[in-house]
Amino acid sequence: MKINLLLNNNFFRDHCTYSFIYPIINSIHLIRESGNDLNFFYDVKKNIFDCDMLIIDSRYIGKIKNINECIDLVRKNKSKNLKLIFADTADNSGQIKTDFLSFVDLYWKGQVLKNKNEYMKPHYGGRLFTNFYKKKFNVIDKNKQMSESVKNKDLLKKIKVCWNMGLCDHGKFSHIKQRLYSIFKFNFFINNTKNFFLPNKNRKLNISCRIGTKYERETVSFQRIKISKLLEKYIITTKLSRFKYLNELSNSKYSISPFGWGELCPRDFETFINGAVLIKPDMETIDTWPNWYIQNKTYLSFDWDLKNFITRLEFALGNYKKFKEIAINAQKRYLYYTQGKESQELFAKRFLELIKK
Repeated sequence: MKINLLLNNNFFRDHCTYSFIYPIINSIHLIRESGNDLNFFYDVKKNIFDCDMLIIDSRYIGKIKNINECIDLVRKNKSKNLKLIFADTADNSGQIKTDFLSFVDLYWKGQVLKNKNEYMKPHYGGRLFTNFYKKKFNVIDKNKQMSESVKNKDLLKKIKVCWNMGLCDHGKFSHIKQRLYSIFKFNFFINNTKNFFLPNKNRKLNISCRIGTKYERETVSFQRIKISKLLEKYIITTKLSRFKYLNELSNSKYSISPFGWGELCPRDFETFINGAVLIKPDMETIDTWPNWYIQNKTYLSFDWDLKNFITRLEFALGNYKKFKEIAINAQKRYLYYTQGKESQELFAKRFLELIKK
């Protein structure tokens, strides 16, 4: 099968596209050995439609000036035999791009709401959790945004979970390797860190939570601002330089990782690498692959309204010996999906299964 991928070209400035193609490149030899010819495009050229399958990165669409022109071009050139996949590479579970959902064959997304019927409702702030904060606490966005609702229930069948940002490298020098790959496009830079810190009782610090709180929309920043205030008597939450932050994380028993623009956060995977116990808002609404979020096994959860945040935190602080096992489980799971030949085979299998659907 000949597969063309239309991507945003600047990987350094777009982590969403980079984390989407990262595992593809990491396993590309296995995908090609299975009889598939993968080609990367960074612009809509006529020969881009000369294939059996065209995968369009949503971040590419987000960068062009006239989206309707692009849609028209794709519609006109889509033959009956061309399988069209729209890859929504945003890091949140909301905001389905309904204009593409209506005519593509499949709609891939790294994290999907378990209850797909939710996509038939408009969400304030574009996400389920921002909609929650509007309803629960009447948080108002100055720059109001509502997600588009899917009108036809049958279209929900097109929405498939592909893979999430966790398969991308999140090691100490990952940002440098990302920049170098963006410039030179050498596959040499596509390799996951092998430097891990084992969970242990000798960690000097209890908690790490270095987070930004300034976002364009109040419904997005609400959770982080609230958590920062609740943690005032425990720690300082202002950001550090990357190396200082990772050093702190490797010496911390617990890492608190709130939602940002999306529910998943690079901090989740930095936590796994550095051996801390991940504490995070409840992730039960989301279906994702790999599933890093198993309550009380790979992370500790708290409710979105934050009413049980302090009680959960206090209990965790008094029982690190018990909860250290969570950090061990999470790190093992992360290693299973990101290290060595077996992880490449796992992804290749996932990719091949997705393109056959």
